Amino acid sequence: MTLHLTHAEGRDALLDELAEWERLLGAFDDLDAPSRCEGWTCGQVVVHVHLGLQEIALALPAVDGPGAVDVDAAGCWSRYPVAADPDAGSAFLAGLVAAHPHAGALTNHVAATVRGLARGVERVPEGRVAFQGMTFSTGDLLGSWAVELAVHHLDLELIADPPAASALHLARRTVDDLAGGSVPADWDDATVVLAGTGRVALSDAEAGRHSGLRETLPVLR
Repeated sequence: MTLHLTHAEGRDALLDELAEWERLLGAFDDLDAPSRCEGWTCGQVVVHVHLGLQEIALALPAVDGPGAVDVDAAGCWSRYPVAADPDAGSAFLAGLVAAHPHAGALTNHVAATVRGLARGVERVPEGRVAFQGMTFSTGDLLGSWAVELAVHHLDLELIADPPAASALHLARRTVDDLAGGSVPADWDDATVVLAGTGRVALSDAEAGRHSGLRETLPVLR
């Protein structure tokens, strides 16, 4: 299966979720609170997101560089490299969090990046963009980042409002595509994404009702 998004679909979902992140950061004051991302505090999630936002902001101006589109909005997730040493990565993020004297020093910095990226997303023309060894259509790249932000927004949901509905639904579509269309239709979007990313394990009752789903999920981390 493949998931190709129009430029408008990807752009609008990412802009919606960036707006939610700006609101989230304005109310965020506990770097040490646990998150849904295993082994990471909320502060580590925010720093991880900030690094990604900076990287995508650098990639977007180079629209229509060399190379043909070779990945879609769902397939890209199976091509991102797995961290060789997750503990080292967690320690690196923890060090970046500790470099900020208080939560506001971090969140104000990240919020400025969010606003700057939103302005760039509004201006980026339709085309193709090279990112991390892959070449995306702009719709698929922007949409995949709406998904990235929605997933990490759910990581912080214990202390934050839910993600933008458009981004969360796109994350659901991504999980369902990667799972071969096997996600139960009666699950709400958040349930699909939390199960599809391994944030919440399937209960024995759910696994019994949906044969093979426990072996399929998670599909996105």
